[in-house]
Amino acid sequence: MAELNFSLVIFTLLIGLCTGTFLIYGLGRLRNNSALAAVEKSSLLLMVVLLICLGVALLASATHLGKPFRFMNAFHNPGSMIAQEGLWSMALGVTLLIAALMAFKGKIIPKGLYPVGSLVSCGLLLVCSMVYVKAVGFPAWSSGVTIIYYFGSAILLGAAVVFLFSMLHGEEGTEKNLAFTALTAVFLQMIVSVAFFVHLKFGVMDVTLPTTLGMDLLRWGIGLIAPAVIAYLTWSGKLKGKSVAWSFLACVLVGEAISRVIFFMQGIHL
Repeated sequence: MAELNFSLVIFTLLIGLCTGTFLIYGLGRLRNNSALAAVEKSSLLLMVVLLICLGVALLASATHLGKPFRFMNAFHNPGSMIAQEGLWSMALGVTLLIAALMAFKGKIIPKGLYPVGSLVSCGLLLVCSMVYVKAVGFPAWSSGVTIIYYFGSAILLGAAVVFLFSMLHGEEGTEKNLAFTALTAVFLQMIVSVAFFVHLKFGVMDVTLPTTLGMDLLRWGIGLIAPAVIAYLTWSGKLKGKSVAWSFLACVLVGEAISRVIFFMQGIHL
């Protein structure tokens, strides 16, 4: 069985949360989404939360190498995947910091910053997923499905965070809009999860992968089916209140954490 490194679970989970949240929130603001307009007043809190999560993610990335100074040494080779992760993460950090400073000064975050941050977020997600796609001798990861998996996970995590902020700080009656976005994100990740399962089942022939049926069922129940039910009932008007969004986010976080544990358990070397 592959060695499970929980630092990488934390790193990939928080990177997905940061990038996905900026993508969902930024694209919504560019489209003048009325459900997110009222959330603009809490943009400072949102950007600070994302900055903290990004900082924790980078610390986790540094510790997974065993000796944190190796993370800094990697920048001597800017073309290395670790250096690329660090550079793209810093670019996202600068974007979040600019947005936070403008919000702190009481200014509206310029819309031009959202496409820039969205491109940086996509770049960071691509680099983080390519680390595993390009890893030599790991059949379970060396597929384009890995890239789609990382993007789908980020979108789901981002939708959960934005859904929460809309419920906490948005105007009454706007929850249905974001609930539909959250529901769409869940179904997208369901499709991606099935695609990844098919890849593991029929596309990996050279190694024997560990059985993770119990964890898969747990992940689907907590991380996909439960959020789908919550989002649907909110969208249909049968559920209301801030606790709904907190429950949705909690289920998604637990589900995606389990998903990453499963992902790394499949990292069997040839």
